[in-house]
Amino acid sequence: MKYSERGESIYFSQVNESDPWFHLPYWESNVRHHGCGLISLTMCIDLLTGRDYTPKDVYDIRKEYGLDQLHTADKEGKCVCGGDVTIRLNEANRAMFGIESHVMERTAEAFREVLEKENSVIWASSRNCDFLNMWGDRRFKPGGHVIVFWRYEDGIYYAKDCAYSYESGRDIPYNEADLKQWLQGHDRQHFEITPAE
Repeated sequence: MKYSERGESIYFSQVNESDPWFHLPYWESNVRHHGCGLISLTMCIDLLTGRDYTPKDVYDIRKEYGLDQLHTADKEGKCVCGGDVTIRLNEANRAMFGIESHVMERTAEAFREVLEKENSVIWASSRNCDFLNMWGDRRFKPGGHVIVFWRYEDGIYYAKDCAYSYESGRDIPYNEADLKQWLQGHDRQHFEITPAE
């Protein structure tokens, strides 16, 4: 399912001012500045479930469900910011979107094993490291940022990074050396995302 043309075309950006989610209040500011987790969650949902949600749809569904999208994820699983797919939110994400999170190792081997599965993607965060675009151009990101690793093929780990336009962010190739460097950036959260059982 995720390797289809549809899967390749799934992509949302946080840099297009005309998108209806660009100015939504989120965390300490808005989706433009802090919404990479929300936008990455939306891509995970659409890749795994066949839905066509936009980040605004996901935002509105979570708001209606009663989740606080202005504060950092808490122990009770009532706040989401910075932890859109934390294990504490599994109950809510199963109910709202039919997906769930699983803890995984932060290694290239673990990433490959997850991506070789038909129905798994990775919601992954790092910081203080280089993030790539479609052409391999590097952008150093000191703050935390979330991207979606969605497929593995011939030694390449492909990611979707919402900090770019559609042309440069929807299917970014990371070779193993780039991925290992990215993984060493910071021990940030990352999860295997699957359809809920």
